[in-house]
Amino acid sequence: MNELIGGHIPLMISSMISTLPHVRSGKLKALGIGSEQRNAALPNVPTLGEALPGFVAMTWFGVVAPPKTPLEIAAKVSAGIVETLKLPDVARKLIELSAEPIGNTPAEMTAFMRQDAERWRTVIRAAGVKVD
Repeated sequence: MNELIGGHIPLMISSMISTLPHVRSGKLKALGIGSEQRNAALPNVPTLGEALPGFVAMTWFGVVAPPKTPLEIAAKVSAGIVETLKLPDVARKLIELSAEPIGNTPAEMTAFMRQDAERWRTVIRAAGVKVD
């Protein structure tokens, strides 16, 4: 980030949480958003998919538990998280940070994670990425 702000590198791909304060201060200019939808924090900044149809690359956060966690425990924790995300102060702070509070069920989060993994698996195969 310091190299970009200092003009030593021409651009950077980074999370909104770390770049938004610098965009708001005028130190950086946002060129595109990697999510499928424009971000409410920067509504005039296009998604990269608008220029490159199908392009999605976003940072997300989730809460996970060990695989053998009983479903009723996972559901209870999930419900608590959903309720917390609905609290006005929590929702407002997350939105200020450019994070979109979603509050999926465990099944929805599992499906999302599988979809995201498959998206990157496809990119890795198409690019021929190999581990040395």
